[in-house]
Amino acid sequence: MGGITNTSDKYVREFISERARILAIVSLHGNTFKPHTGTKTSVLFVQKWNDDPSAGPLCRKTDNYSVFLAVSEKGGKNNSGDYIFLENSDGQHKLDKNGHLMVEHDLHNHNEELPDGIAEAFIEWAKRENLSFWEVT
Repeated sequence: MGGITNTSDKYVREFISERARILAIVSLHGNTFKPHTGTKTSVLFVQKWNDDPSAGPLCRKTDNYSVFLAVSEKGGKNNSGDYIFLENSDGQHKLDKNGHLMVEHDLHNHNEELPDGIAEAFIEWAKRENLSFWEVT
């Protein structure tokens, strides 16, 4: 996760940790932003520290907590940056419930039309961690 993992980026890590809890780091597939760039990218999810219930979901400051980590293995694009569309058994592009082409990825289950992905794994993790912003139903 370039930008905060290098030893020279300690100030960035300190800036973030003083203000927020790191909830998740999701490493995106290398083809995610092709053809514009092949730069490997990660997404950092944070929640602002908060001890005041009237200010929003609680996130009491602590030094020791779990972080959700995930790696996307299906970026939805090939090495040239062209989308990889899912196909039906007859070789035709698969359409979602709204008639849109479905891209092959592992980020979420697309309203249960794909296998569970990173988003669903995060939801389960958030529930187990009893994160204040997640309302268990």
